[in-house]
Amino acid sequence: MKPNGIPPELLEKYLSGECTDAEKELVEAWYASLQGEPRYLDHLPDAEQDELRHETFGNIRRELNLTEERPVRRLPWHWLAGIAASILVTLGIFLAGNLKTMRLPEVTVKGQKSDPPKALPVTTFENTGKQIVRHRLPDGSVVSMHPKSTIKYRTAFADNKRFVMFSGEGFFDVKKDKTRPFNIASGDMVIRVLGTSFNVKAIESQKKFQVDVVTGSVQVTAAGKAFDRQEVVLKPQQQALFELDSKKLTYKTLPPQTRKELYEPVTIVFEETPLSKVIEQLEKRFNVSIALTNPGLARCGLTANFESQAFPAILEILCTSLEVTYTISDNNITINGEPCE
Repeated sequence: MKPNGIPPELLEKYLSGECTDAEKELVEAWYASLQGEPRYLDHLPDAEQDELRHETFGNIRRELNLTEERPVRRLPWHWLAGIAASILVTLGIFLAGNLKTMRLPEVTVKGQKSDPPKALPVTTFENTGKQIVRHRLPDGSVVSMHPKSTIKYRTAFADNKRFVMFSGEGFFDVKKDKTRPFNIASGDMVIRVLGTSFNVKAIESQKKFQVDVVTGSVQVTAAGKAFDRQEVVLKPQQQALFELDSKKLTYKTLPPQTRKELYEPVTIVFEETPLSKVIEQLEKRFNVSIALTNPGLARCGLTANFESQAFPAILEILCTSLEVTYTISDNNITINGEPCE
């Protein structure tokens, strides 16, 4: 089922650069929803993708014969989609609505006086390992990325907005900057914050994206199947869910839980505590399962004072202290190493 069409006047505003941020998101989401081969644009540079996009919209506008003097008509989706499809076939352009083809905002730097501004390159970081990796962004914000997670961004953020594209699971600790909102795009879901900490789980194979807020507040928006704008504002201990198939965005307040999620901080102290007891405490506090590859590790002792620390930080310090390593898959952790002397 395709979303309803956008009003022609909104398309006209987009082409003339008069859209608000919210209207721009809706038009570009509609643009991404048209059927086609999703791999075609992956091979084009950003500049060519942008040129094709505006050429396509220009042809649609000319086909609709939109002018400022004509009264605006609201057109049914099936008719507008038919025109758009015929233009796309003529041009040989195929569009996709996924993270790979979403275009990052342009950020330019000036060289010498005679040099034209140059667009900053895109940084792509993927956690290909089996541990949680802390990745620092250009503004000092940090994202703790689970295995198989990917983030894309310009090497410097714009003066008025910070924007990244993210897939997988990661915990964002966003540096406060009231003049530059922080935006995260995950498929059809957009998260907007000023400065806060929250967990994003955007794994397409699971058919559901999830946002959990720990501190501050975040705004989550998404376009529904009827192309309506959906929006929720989350506070701490609240969760948003976006279902990929139904395009439905919901939220709920989470009840108090005995066991914390990996990203939620706790305070816990160990005094020469055997690793076997440490594991028992961590499994009791967090929603995790921990196994040892070598049973002799259970006798190793740990002394540490963790104050308001999340599980990844605790695990990293534990492994460093005991000179062991770990691997993680979902909430299952395996600790590897030699027994203590």
